[in-house]
Amino acid sequence: MSIAENYDAFLCDLDGVVWLGHEFLPGAVETIRELSGDGKDFCFVTNNPRLAPADQAELLRRGGIAVGNHQVVSAASALIRLASERHGDGAPVIAIGTASFLKQLEDAGFELLADDRAGSARAVLVSGHQDFDYNELKLASMAVRRGVDLIATSNDPTMPMPDGLWPGSGAILAAIETASGGRATTAGKPEPALFEAGLDVLGRPQRVAMLGDRLDTDIAGAQACGIDGILVGGDDAGSVSSTVPKWKIEALPDLLA
Repeated sequence: MSIAENYDAFLCDLDGVVWLGHEFLPGAVETIRELSGDGKDFCFVTNNPRLAPADQAELLRRGGIAVGNHQVVSAASALIRLASERHGDGAPVIAIGTASFLKQLEDAGFELLADDRAGSARAVLVSGHQDFDYNELKLASMAVRRGVDLIATSNDPTMPMPDGLWPGSGAILAAIETASGGRATTAGKPEPALFEAGLDVLGRPQRVAMLGDRLDTDIAGAQACGIDGILVGGDDAGSVSSTVPKWKIEALPDLLA
């Protein structure tokens, strides 16, 4: 009996499980297509907010995986929901992240403040991006010192890429927390919001598992929500955790063995 036969649906991480830097890992597409053809449902849950869920779904479709936009849920989606609950629609914010992340915030109705209006911010919303600079660090840390709410997509220190581990959103968040003395609320894994959103997409099946490459976020977070965790790739992100996964496999094709 294969591992996959124990489940009717899967929550599935993207980075390090399906692809690295949007380069599909060997056998990933074929495995997902075979399982989907056997009636297994998928929802992709990712801490990577650099692209909107619809854009990530389009990349999956181009790779040969038939997926609807609603089947990708990101930490940015969870952050938007959390910030809206705390500060209301249209709240003025200091936003740090990629152009796509900023557009997601604007589309959700947030007012992204220019530097000269940073003093009126009600929240600092943080995600990783390659152009993070000292001015962003200064504006964000000064706001947090004034008592402004700090919310981040995740505290992942690294993200897996084809040439190794790159600094993740958590590395930028750590700089802001160090400079401000504050602590952020994070919206992504291992917090329950992403897992709960994914379960809603899947229709809350009883036999469901989480496929992820990090023990501390994917597996520990899933198990805290009562979901079996399947570690893929031996925890390539290098996290330190005492979490024991339900299963451990080297790559997605091992689900079929």
